[in-house]
Amino acid sequence: MALIKDRFIPREEISNLLWGMDNEISTHSLSMWLKSQTDDEWVVVPREFVYIAVSFFEERATQFSKHLPHYKEMMEEFRTVKKYL
Repeated sequence: MALIKDRFIPREEISNLLWGMDNEISTHSLSMWLKSQTDDEWVVVPREFVYIAVSFFEERATQFSKHLPHYKEMMEEFRTVKKYL
């Protein structure tokens, strides 16, 4: 039986993810980022958490839209990810 562990990722790392995005975010890159934040262990998260996280990134990107060179493309990627959820 596998042991279920709670994982906590510092807010700073989530912020780094947002600022490190270029003009795309894919499910693969997001899952690889999660894996890198959890000692290379795969993590299963509820759909609702992912939706809330993407919504948070979308809101933050909107707040800093003037500072993001690929804002429009980023927003389209957020909409695409939400469609899969």
